[in-house]
Amino acid sequence: MDESIKIPTTRNGTTTFNLLLKASEACFFEKGYHGTTVADITQKAGVAAGTFYLYFPSKMSLYRHLLNELSHDIRKEIASKIDPSLKRVDQEKAGIRAFLEYAIKNPHMYQIIWESLYIDRSLFQAYYDAFAKRYIKGLTPAKEAHEMANLDLEIVAYILMGITNFMGLKIILDLGESESKIDAVVDTIMHVLKHGLFTAE
Repeated sequence: MDESIKIPTTRNGTTTFNLLLKASEACFFEKGYHGTTVADITQKAGVAAGTFYLYFPSKMSLYRHLLNELSHDIRKEIASKIDPSLKRVDQEKAGIRAFLEYAIKNPHMYQIIWESLYIDRSLFQAYYDAFAKRYIKGLTPAKEAHEMANLDLEIVAYILMGITNFMGLKIILDLGESESKIDAVVDTIMHVLKHGLFTAE
């Protein structure tokens, strides 16, 4: 949490704070970070221009907060769909599905997350490093229980993240009726994970 951000404690303040966040999501999605001004955000939120600075010292501080909140929301959504009592392979299937469903409902996330590479490369790296660390934590018990191959877990984490990230993007971009494609996509991913890709030795 950026300590320079003032988190409201009143109901009205919280409402305004959330309006600014929602407005910034829309503006960054439509115009990109550099194409968006604070005035654009406050106008979209329907609040006075000076209200922005009651909570955020700068556009960058808001962007960092939005990126952190997005990361938290994605992880929370995935965790809510995973039964920890299942074997890791079944947890993985549930997690992949949860991510794809979240991506369909929140296509703006790609714009916000990936634009960080050009806004501040360290933000982009920190975002995916944090995801990878959480992934490694979840994979470690499976590796110790011999439920998966004895491989470098950091590399495995990025492979799995790459699969879900790009399949989410593919679904959003041009697979048509997105919801109807999830079953086929998840089944194909799990086939590759369970059985491998190449048949020749």
